[in-house]
This record gives sequence, C-alpha cells and structure tokens, in this order.
Amino acid sequence: MVFVHGSPGNGSDFLPYLEDKDFQTHFCMLSPDRLGFGLSEQEEFIASLNAQGKVISEMIQSFIENQKLAVTSIIIVGHSYGGPVSMKSFLLLSENLKKNGKVFLISAPMDPIYEELRFYNHLAKSAIVEWILPKSWVRSNEEMFQLKQDLIGLGLELRQSQVPVVMIHGDSDGLVPWEHTRFLNHESYKGGSKVYLLSGGSHFIPWTRFSEIKSIVFKEVSL
Repeated sequence: MVFVHGSPGNGSDFLPYLEDKDFQTHFCMLSPDRLGFGLSEQEEFIASLNAQGKVISEMIQSFIENQKLAVTSIIIVGHSYGGPVSMKSFLLLSENLKKNGKVFLISAPMDPIYEELRFYNHLAKSAIVEWILPKSWVRSNEEMFQLKQDLIGLGLELRQSQVPVVMIHGDSDGLVPWEHTRFLNHESYKGGSKVYLLSGGSHFIPWTRFSEIKSIVFKEVSL
C-alpha cells in the first residue's frame, strides 16, 4: 500500500495510517515525499502530474525488486493532488508489473471542468510573494497552474484503463468540490468505480474522518 500526499505536503502526512496496528498487520506500506517536496530533491522543479506519477511508479518497482517481494496486489491511496498522481502511477505500474490492485482517491481533483485557478493562485505567482512564501507553497502553486491541462490528458488515458477505483470525498469540501466524484461515470469508465460521500466532510478527511476511511479501505480490499 502506497500513500501519495497532496500539494503541498510530505509523506509524514499519513502517519496515522502508518502507525495503525491493523494497517501494519495487513499491508507493507510506503509513504514517500513527492518529488520536490519534503526531503525529496529536484534541482529544477517540474510541475507535472505525469512526472510525479512516473517517479512514484519507478519507486514502487525499485522497492519491490530490491526487497525481493512476492507482491500479488498493489494499492495506491492518494489525497488531493496526490489522487491523480496515484492514478497515473498505477496506470504505469499496470503496464510494467501486470499486478492486480486498486486506487483510492481521497478528496481528489479528477474532472478538469471543475479545476479553475483562484485569485490567490495568481497572487502567489508574483515574484514578491514567491520570495516570501515557503518553497513548498511556491511549488504547490506551480502545480495548480498545470493541473487542468494535466487532468485533460489523464482523462484520455483513463478511457483505456480498467483499474478499480474507490473515490472518497467530503460533501462539504471547500477546496475540491465533491462533484469531481462524478467524473469516471461521465467518462463511462471501464475499470469499475465506487464513490463514498462523507456527510459534512471537509478537504481534510484523511485525518478528521480517519476511522471511516479506515473502514472503507478494509471493506474494499480483499485480505
């Protein structure tokens, strides 16, 4: 099970899951810093969903090979921007490893129709504000400028995908509208998808609704 954090963020965002005894019992878990965030270095930051997905998929393959693991199934859990990154990663893994698995998209932007820049994105793009902001915030903002186009490209790839997907979203998410969960149905997705809407849930449900998400994950994963 691989956790992919949002934008900004880092791998430690998923500590509640990594430290949970039930998760530890049933899964070999990885929670990396995405390229350019946390302790993961990138000399010249590239705001690209495809680049992020490629690096995550390569990391998973390298880990499996180095540890000589007999992996039968791979599960990738992505929060927010980490959602489409997870999807891209699994598409690449499906081609290279031919493993079964599932993708969990938590509070994830998937539909380019709903992905629009906000006033603060443009404000943060100014040289003065960029100089003040932490590097991770500047990079996060760069990702937002590219996200809509990246989602269009991902949508085209998904037309050929049959990866099972579970979408978990709060119906009161003020950052990524819950309407994103309709995207795969609109695309007549062939991989099979299921949606869980958490009543009153915000964008931060991985932490505020941990128990519910844990229950959903264990319900949807064959152990």
